[in-house]
Amino acid sequence: MVMTSPLDLYQLRAFFALAQTGSFTRAGARLNLTQSAISHSLSKLEGSVGTVLMERRRDLRLTGDGRRLFQACEQVFATLEAAAEDLGQGGAGGRIRVGATVEFGSSILLRHIQPFLAANPGIELDFTLSHDLLGPLLRGDLDLAVDCQDHLVPGLLKIPWFREVYVVAAGAESAGAARVRRPGDLSGCSLLSLDKAGAWWRRFLLALPEDQRPEFRRIIEVDHVRGMINAAVAGMGVLLAPLYSVQEELRRGELVVLLPGIRPVEDRFCIYQRKSRAGLARHRLLTAYLETLSPAEFGGQ
Repeated sequence: MVMTSPLDLYQLRAFFALAQTGSFTRAGARLNLTQSAISHSLSKLEGSVGTVLMERRRDLRLTGDGRRLFQACEQVFATLEAAAEDLGQGGAGGRIRVGATVEFGSSILLRHIQPFLAANPGIELDFTLSHDLLGPLLRGDLDLAVDCQDHLVPGLLKIPWFREVYVVAAGAESAGAARVRRPGDLSGCSLLSLDKAGAWWRRFLLALPEDQRPEFRRIIEVDHVRGMINAAVAGMGVLLAPLYSVQEELRRGELVVLLPGIRPVEDRFCIYQRKSRAGLARHRLLTAYLETLSPAEFGGQ
């Protein structure tokens, strides 16, 4: 890059938002600017540095020079934000956009977060519950994500948190609850699954020797864990679900655990955030708070 004039901070912010979102529309929405304003800022910035920073194809792509400038922006804006925290009064403050998987976020995270907010009144939390968390995190739409998928991505800080425990369960009054005594008995049951092929049950099958794995003949597809739980309570079929998601139903006696001696393959929940922002005081406080929560309280290890 050949500098022809000093870099403009507003142009850099527009470029940074555009690189994160990959869209003039989304970058404009993030900065409260029009698409044309973002486009104009990018053109002016490219004129200042004397090189093309983005290839305008069907999707926007950073050039080599663009990637170098993006990495510099990520460090600079994180440093400025940390400096603003240090200069602020009354402790850490600011907004954290938190992402979590749907069932864990609704069943556990939102039920345990109020003490953190009470102890840190200057911090504002917003939540996105989704099974697609990596893309929003890399785009900058999320600041921190709690996910059970393993993401090995350069630039992401990964903090292992807990292993989720899965159980096989059925409605207390259902026929399935009465007749399942061994894995092979599941062949005669209706099984609730997130997919029609039964791939959701793979973690259960992998916990069994091959000669003990049942054949799944009747599968009812329900595309949401909470929907599967409600269907199991209603007696529609046998459920495989994270223990944390069915604790209340088990406590009330609406569900019973089947095959308790079998331990399905577990997922590990981790806390993810971009390394450039992990040093922010509000991020450190939230991460430390989450790590104080006891997984045993919500069916994890």
